[in-house]
Amino acid sequence: MTPSLRRRRLLAAAVPGLLAGCLVESSEDAGEAGDETGTAAGDTGSDTGGDGDSLSEGGESAVEQADDESPPEEVGPDGSGLVVTNVDVLGVTDGGYETTVEARLTVENAGRFTYGTVLFRVDAYATRPNSSEREAVGYAYSRERYSSGDRFADGTERFTVEIAFRSRETRARADPDWYEVDAAVRRAEPV
Repeated sequence: MTPSLRRRRLLAAAVPGLLAGCLVESSEDAGEAGDETGTAAGDTGSDTGGDGDSLSEGGESAVEQADDESPPEEVGPDGSGLVVTNVDVLGVTDGGYETTVEARLTVENAGRFTYGTVLFRVDAYATRPNSSEREAVGYAYSRERYSSGDRFADGTERFTVEIAFRSRETRARADPDWYEVDAAVRRAEPV
């Protein structure tokens, strides 16, 4: 009787975790599911005597209305169209207690929005030259704000960021070749 009790406990613990992955729906799938529901509703309307041509015209006007809408207050990193295309480590300063890594980010706006504020997360890693191993040593957030006359529209922008961390976190030399930096867009606010 004890083995079946263990098996039940194992199943009771494992099954919810396994099913949780099945129930997660990405935002793209959610958008497609909404379209399918709208199509099904449109089919129901045409079965009740509505004209199919008038439904397609209504669909086109809905698309035009979506294009005329004002931009959202905030766009997630995946939907922003902002891409960090290059990160260069410019310099490393060892101040005894604190080490500072200075890096330049090259960011391309390939999206459809113009931005007034962009938030980046920048991570510094200690590494050895010509080695794939690296150790996380620090991170920083960098917020870039644009005035009303100078927005981040189409094109490429460069930003300089600094990541400071305690020197005892790493034994790497204070040399740009001994550090790598990764950056990602965390938040973007269209105007």
